[in-house]
Amino acid sequence: MNIHQLAPNEPLSPELVLVLSPELRAQALARLPAPVWLKPRRQAAEPPEAAVHEQPFAPSLGAMLAARVGQLALIFVAVTIFILSMSLVANAMR
Repeated sequence: MNIHQLAPNEPLSPELVLVLSPELRAQALARLPAPVWLKPRRQAAEPPEAAVHEQPFAPSLGAMLAARVGQLALIFVAVTIFILSMSLVANAMR
């Protein structure tokens, strides 16, 4: 296979590039057009007035904190019950 067997508009797959020799790979890559980069969208210089006064993360932060404290309390209660039950079993086995 040589570089002239490829159609000009044929996309180069990774498998195809891997089977080419280094010289042919360089030729194939040289035939590719320059990459086209998308331009980022422009954003407003100042956020709207309503967005400045809102704190959208404040309620969710409190909810996350309450959920985490609840999880830790549940783990503490479960481990305490487990340890006490094992203590009762150990005392019963004496």
